[in-house]
Amino acid sequence: MTDVIISFDSEDYLTPEAADAEKWWAEELHKRGLRGCFQLVGEMIRSLQAAGRQDVIDAIAKHEIDCHTDFHSKPPTHPEAVQDMSLSKGIEYVLKTEAPCLSTLATTFGQWPTSYCSPGDSWTPATLLAMCRMGLRVFCNDKLHGFQRTPYWYCGLLVTSYDLDFQYCYENHEDGAFEAKFQKLVDETPDDGVIVLFTHPTRLVTTQFWDQVFKDGARTPRDQWHGAPLRTDKEIAQIKSHCQGYLDYLVSRDDLRFIDFATLYNERASKRRDLYQLLIEQGLKPGEEGQLDLRESSAEEYMPSQTFDGMDYSWLPYPPEFTGDKLIDQARKLAWTAAPAEVNKLIQ
Repeated sequence: MTDVIISFDSEDYLTPEAADAEKWWAEELHKRGLRGCFQLVGEMIRSLQAAGRQDVIDAIAKHEIDCHTDFHSKPPTHPEAVQDMSLSKGIEYVLKTEAPCLSTLATTFGQWPTSYCSPGDSWTPATLLAMCRMGLRVFCNDKLHGFQRTPYWYCGLLVTSYDLDFQYCYENHEDGAFEAKFQKLVDETPDDGVIVLFTHPTRLVTTQFWDQVFKDGARTPRDQWHGAPLRTDKEIAQIKSHCQGYLDYLVSRDDLRFIDFATLYNERASKRRDLYQLLIEQGLKPGEEGQLDLRESSAEEYMPSQTFDGMDYSWLPYPPEFTGDKLIDQARKLAWTAAPAEVNKLIQ
């Protein structure tokens, strides 16, 4: 039996039509008895409320509520903002800037988000430690090589990767291609692994991403923000048909177990290496996360320092000159916090 999570990066607060795409995905999953994980941007939820789209909020509420930052790609992103800060100051910055998002989600849905999904590659050690400090349990959308479909602990969070994008499949649709790509993932996934399927609901109705107004770090005034160009009704109908086919294929298989991030965490938590375990090891108290050791990890440890040799920052909103070298070094020096995320013995 292979575990599968379906995750949505729900972020577009500039294109009104994106709201219908969010609702469509939420309802299509619910019809099939599937529980999705909606990575929600705080400003998107506030924009839905301002537009009176309670129907969209109600559809999303049937699924797991997760966090995708308060303003997504609006500059400065986390890496830009904290690159010259100490770990402690970086954590303080993220706590202040992301508390409004968590407040919005908790007030709207009556529950605390389970996971944090980074917009693009917009994560830093300070981001992960701050999210953990605020009660989140899982970090998804990790891009470190060598850990795909294998959950592990890092900076106090249970970490997973994104594996296959519905958008890639429907924009390059060929009969049987989605099924073949998914089966290849199943074949490559270890017994204790997990596959994360994902998409950006807004791309169901838009021809490009909504956040072009922030390209290359542009501080575009709010009165000049605008939505993304739209697909034709014919294109949207065709994409919906493809995606319905993908979902029907998935639920037709009896060798898959569909779970959410909360279930994944619950089943890996008995030997968790979370933030509080790290603090105990270091003789620190809650609130002293910024004092965790920064050191190189050896080749014998679960995550050697060399893991970060291929890491870079290359997302649309970054200024062209941004490299994030200091943050990569900081991430490398926290590799000692990593450990395998074993399945609880009672479940095995």
